[in-house]
Amino acid sequence: MSKLPRIAVDMTMLKYPYTGLGQFSLYLGKELLMHHAQKCAYDFLLYPTGQEFFAPTAYTPNLMQVGKRLLAKNHLPFTLKRYDLWHILSQNSHYFPFQSKSPIIYTIHDLNFLKEDLPAKAERRRKIAQKQIDLATQITAISKYVAEDIATHLDLKGKTIQVIHNGVAIANYPNAPRPAFIKEGLPFIFTVGSITPRKNFHTLVEMMRFLPAHRLVVAGKPDNAEYVAKMNQIITAHGLQDRVTLAGSISDEEKYWLYQHCEAFAFPSLLEGFGMPIIEAFSVGKPVFASTLTSLPEVGGELTRYWTQFEPAYMAKVFVEGMQTIKQDTQFAEKAQTHAALFTWARAGKEYASLYQKILQNP
Repeated sequence: MSKLPRIAVDMTMLKYPYTGLGQFSLYLGKELLMHHAQKCAYDFLLYPTGQEFFAPTAYTPNLMQVGKRLLAKNHLPFTLKRYDLWHILSQNSHYFPFQSKSPIIYTIHDLNFLKEDLPAKAERRRKIAQKQIDLATQITAISKYVAEDIATHLDLKGKTIQVIHNGVAIANYPNAPRPAFIKEGLPFIFTVGSITPRKNFHTLVEMMRFLPAHRLVVAGKPDNAEYVAKMNQIITAHGLQDRVTLAGSISDEEKYWLYQHCEAFAFPSLLEGFGMPIIEAFSVGKPVFASTLTSLPEVGGELTRYWTQFEPAYMAKVFVEGMQTIKQDTQFAEKAQTHAALFTWARAGKEYASLYQKILQNP
């Protein structure tokens, strides 16, 4: 029996399991192990906290633990030659195998730093990304928007970018109780994501001035204290304390309940490499309202209602008119779930596994 080729997969973003990059690592890793481990063997590069997500299976990966960055730098050169292929799952990885002579697949989720960081820092990060692209055998992007952004700001030197859309999965908790922070009464609009300026959530708070028959629930880790303070100031200034809830970080059970019971999902984000929450909302048949920026139209498709600007009265008008139209469509929920079914981890895992085999056969 011939020896299986070994693939090193950078799973270090599982240090933050409930972020988009953490979820991408988790679900792709599980898909590879469950359905694509017959033709190759995997070594997962992980922090200790990430190992709990991969219980023993018939195809248990070798969990290569990393700790401090210095330790990894000293250790990785001795392991580079062991692998037939490397897959770096994120542009945020600290463990890019610069000294490896093996083929490297490099997945880029976004280049948001070019728009968010100060110019000097953004340029430093751009140069690092360029060096990584220079060494990569194949670049993949999670959306056409990201692929176009890469081609605009970096020199591909004749290399191609393969777009592989993320899969989306929402954990099912049919007996999840109502979260303690949810009051009975008015229907609510839901949104979720890290509370940072790029998510643009404050525009939803301002929109609520013109939707007196609704409440708003904003869930997510408060990553930017100044922005959270800004949102609270808007809430107080307009007397919205009883109709706007900043829930903070929530559990999977709470997120499931909120998707199931909200009237609609709103996502006015300014910068998204993919926009996973849109598909999560569609997967339970909910209406979605989003901005027209970056990748969101690509992911949301024709079923999403879009805001082309963020003036509060206009946003409320789009919401009211959109909900009136959606409520007249008795098949909307079915259409939404059909659209969400295009974005599965089974499909994403199959596409990555096929790419592995292609590169292994033609290194």
